[in-house]
This record gives sequence, C-alpha cells and structure tokens, in this order.
Amino acid sequence: MGENKDIEKLDAFTKKYIKEVKEESPSLDFTANLMTVLEKETVNIYKATPLISRKGWFFLGVILVASILFVSRGTSLSWMKMPTLQLDFSYHIQMPNLFEGITISNIMLFACFFFTLMIFGQIIMLKNHFTKHL
Repeated sequence: MGENKDIEKLDAFTKKYIKEVKEESPSLDFTANLMTVLEKETVNIYKATPLISRKGWFFLGVILVASILFVSRGTSLSWMKMPTLQLDFSYHIQMPNLFEGITISNIMLFACFFFTLMIFGQIIMLKNHFTKHL
C-alpha cells in the first residue's frame, strides 16, 4: 500500500516537472553542423596483424630443426627409408638412402607430436576468440 502512494507522488511530481520544462527544438542548421562534426572524425580501421611475425616463425622453425637434429643423434629408432620407385617406362630410379643415418628417439617423436597438437589447438582457440570478439 505504501508503495502505491510513493508511485502516485512520483507520478504527480514528474507530470508537474514536465509541464514546467520548456520544449526545445533544434536549430535550423542542426543537420549541417552535425554532418561537419561527423566528417571531421576519423575512423580507425582495424588492421589485422599476425600474432607471430615472420621473423618469429623463422626463429621457431630454426629452433625446431636444431632440436630435432640435436636429439636425432641418439640410436633408438631408424625408421625412415626411401623406397625404390618404378616408373611406367621400365626405368628404375633408386633413391639413395638419404635418411638412413638419422635416428629419432621416442621422446623426440612424442614431443614433436605433442607440439603439433598444441599448435593446432592454439589456432582453433584463437580463431574462435577473434571470431567472437571482432
């Protein structure tokens, strides 16, 4: 009950206040003034920049190759052999075993696999983040 009295008092006050306030109208050149102000404003266009620069990717690639070569000096797994290729015209091309001396440990294999999974996970997460927020 007390709330209705307060609402009625507030309603009466607002009606009285609205009657006392003068009605304002914009000037004749309001639109022209507004357009000049809007023309002066500069819009900053968002330019997408990569999170990791080319130098950064190059540096990461060098580190990855160096770590693979450093760890591959171990002698636990030798699994890369080039097969003999047979072409249609009966000419046999035999590739030398370029990767015969390279051995990769199981730990390095798992580390490369895990690193690849994490990169793909980051790409998916960042794509979703920027899709939602831009």
